[in-house]
Amino acid sequence: MAEPRPAPRPDYRITRTYVLSDGAWRIELDHRDARCLVTAVVPDEDPAREPSFHLFAPDGHDVPYDVMLWFMAEAADEVRVLRAWKELPPGAVDTVVALREVVHDGWDDADNPALLALLSGVLPADQTAAVVREVLSADPDALSGPPPAPAAVAAPRERMKEAGWRSGTTDG
Repeated sequence: MAEPRPAPRPDYRITRTYVLSDGAWRIELDHRDARCLVTAVVPDEDPAREPSFHLFAPDGHDVPYDVMLWFMAEAADEVRVLRAWKELPPGAVDTVVALREVVHDGWDDADNPALLALLSGVLPADQTAAVVREVLSADPDALSGPPPAPAAVAAPRERMKEAGWRSGTTDG
C-alpha cells in the first residue's frame, strides 16, 4: 500500500481499522476535538458491495476543503488497492474469493507452493504476484520454490471448491 500523504493540517488524522463482522475497512477522518467526522467504508471481500461514506459532524464541526480533499484522496487509494481484485477475469475473481475463505479457515505455510500453483493456473504471470501481495497479504517470493506435487494442489483446490460453494461466489 502507498505511503499515506501527510495531513494538510496537524489537528486532523486518519484512522484505519478492519471491522471483521462487516468484512470491510473503515477509514475515518478524525480531528483532535472530534472523532469519525467522515468514515469511508470499503468492503474488500464481497464484490457486490460498493464503498460508501458516512458523515458525522458533532456540534456543527466544519471540515476544511483541503482536509476533505486529502481524506478523499486517501480513501480513493484504499478503494483502488483493496478492490483491485475485482478487475481480474471472472474466473480469477472466483478463485481469489475462494482462496480468501480457505486462508481465513486456516492456511498453513506448507500450502504456499500449492497457492502459487493454483493462482498461476487462473491468472497471467504479471497478475499472480499482484494478487498474492495485495489480496492475500503475502510476499510472492515467499511462495516460490519447487513445483508442488499434484496431490498437494488437489487438497487446497477441493477446500476452495467447498468455500466457493458455501459463499455462493462460485458454482462449486
